[in-house]
Amino acid sequence: MSLLAVPGSAVLTVQHLKSQFVPPETWLETVGELGFAYLIFATRPWPEGAEPGDAEVLAAFTTDEDAMASAAHVVLPARSLRS
Repeated sequence: MSLLAVPGSAVLTVQHLKSQFVPPETWLETVGELGFAYLIFATRPWPEGAEPGDAEVLAAFTTDEDAMASAAHVVLPARSLRS
């Protein structure tokens, strides 16, 4: 697994799967400062019809004990073009 964070986007690579996404700027800044990201790979589906950037839905999803107990939690070092 690897995470590449560059201004305006990030790329998560898991074996043969690459996913490029545009996270919020505050996420990119925090990952840049910390040098890692805390990722949660949930086994439960995201609520139907909910937008990925909806803070209320995210808060409800990540505080659901059953969802978090069945999820994989990963602290992943983040690379940048400078590192």
